[in-house]
Order: sequence, then structure tokens, then C-alpha cells
Amino acid sequence: MVKVSVAIPTYNRKEKLRRLLYSLEKSTFKDYEIIVVDDASTDGTEEMIKNDFSYVKYIKHDKPTLVAKSRNDAIEASEGDFIFFIDDDNVIEPNTIEKLLKFIENNESLGTVAPVTCYYSVPEKVMYAGAVFSKFMRRTISLYSGFPCKSLEGKVIEVDVFANSYMFRKEAIMKAGLIPWKRIPWNGEDGYLQYRIKKLGYRNVTLGSARVYHDVDPKEGVKRYNEMRLYYAIRSKIVFHRDLDSLPKKITFYLSLPVYVGYYLYIANKAKKGTKGIKAVIQGLIDGIINPENIRFI
Repeated sequence: MVKVSVAIPTYNRKEKLRRLLYSLEKSTFKDYEIIVVDDASTDGTEEMIKNDFSYVKYIKHDKPTLVAKSRNDAIEASEGDFIFFIDDDNVIEPNTIEKLLKFIENNESLGTVAPVTCYYSVPEKVMYAGAVFSKFMRRTISLYSGFPCKSLEGKVIEVDVFANSYMFRKEAIMKAGLIPWKRIPWNGEDGYLQYRIKKLGYRNVTLGSARVYHDVDPKEGVKRYNEMRLYYAIRSKIVFHRDLDSLPKKITFYLSLPVYVGYYLYIANKAKKGTKGIKAVIQGLIDGIINPENIRFI
């Protein structure tokens, strides 16, 4: 048995994964295992793990299933009392796991604790420090984006959900259950589990003194929206709130759906995805409402 299971879902990011694993080797906390769940990569990830990181517990899918299934597989394979998920395109500070573990162990009310995500290319700038949902539209509001990373030092930020990296209390996952991965395969699948844990009475917080660095382009904007992302952006949003919100919040969310559809149609146009982008948004809307377990766009 180990104290922490570090879980890394990956897909065709061999070199970024290698960089993350090297940064984990510098961790000040040592009582952990590493689980890499590979969603059928074709770039030599398997060979790299076996040759250079033979101590890693490696699981590979026969075909792509998207990331929710990878997260479930990591949870089921984990031996730690706590599970620290981190996406493969990150670098972690040496003391981040130690800080997160100490904080969650000393606060039994916590179900999930996350570090601040800063930009890898602009390390002094916050990308993300968790998110909360607005009361009426249930819009996901990212917290502290653009702030100096060091300005959050000492803060404990109450949130609804996180993305990118976070540490679960495994006991809380066992009470909440695994992610229904066919319903929400990607884009909010981690938040689904975190919010379900919060509904059990646990708290979810971001620890301002712990940091990771996410290797994404701060100026990418709408360019990241291909048909697959457009489809899951609206489908997963619908599934999330229809499954987890109370009836009054569910009603206000559904009343707001035309706004979401209009927004993603605007994004599809701005990203120059043409008819395919429009179809992806409409299909995501239909599947989110009528057919939420139909896996598309893999």
C-alpha cells in the first residue's frame, strides 16, 4: 500500500508525458505510485514507459475511449488512500504533492483539493484556480485567471469543480462512485465526479500555495475548438446539469440552453469550422438531451 496514487491519463503526448514523469521524480514526497493510463496512443508511448520508466504501472486501451474511462481505470488500479490526477501536458513543482496531501489529511471535510494551474510558458500567470457555477445559467466561472500565481499564496479557495490536476480522497470516490464514462466521456468528466463528491457533503478547495504548470498556448482562444470539442462542450454540459443539479437549478439551466447553443454556434463560426462545426453543436445538443450514452467523435 502507498499513501498517494499519481494518475496520468495520456494520449499521443510521449514527450510531454516524459517531461511530467521527470518532474515527478523530483517530488519531495516519495510514498507514491504512478499509474499511466494510455488511451491507445500510436506515438511510441508504451515503449518509452517500458524502457525509461519501468516502475510505472502502465495500462493501455486497445482503442480510444476518451479520458473518463482512463480516469476510472486509474481509480480501480490505485492502491493509495489519495489519488492525485494530473494531465500529461503539465510540469509539477517538487513540493506540490506534499502540500496537497498535508492539507487534505488535516482537513477531513475535504473531498478534493487542487493546486493552482499556472501557464508553463508564462509561469508567473494563473491559468486556472478552480471554478464555480452561476446560480441561474449554471455557467462555469473560472477563478483568478490572469492573476499572478504568487498572489494566491496562502489562500484556500472554495470551488465547485476543477480541471487539469487535483487530489481526491479515495474514500469519497468510493462513496460517490465512478464516472459514468459513456454519458460524459470528456470535457467535464472530472468535474462530474468532483461535484458528485461535493453533493455528499465534502468540500472542494484550491490550495493557493501549491502549483502545477500547464503547457497550453495562452493565446490559443477559439482555435482549440474542433468539431469534437464543440460537440462535447455542449453535450457534457447538458449531461452534467441534468444528472447532478437540483430541480430548480435544472430548470433554470434548461431555460438558458438557447444561450449556450447560440454561443457555441458563434464559436464554431469564429473558429471557421463551417457546416461541420454547426452540425457538431446541434448533434451535441440532441445527444445531451435524448441520447447521452451514444459515443461519437473519437
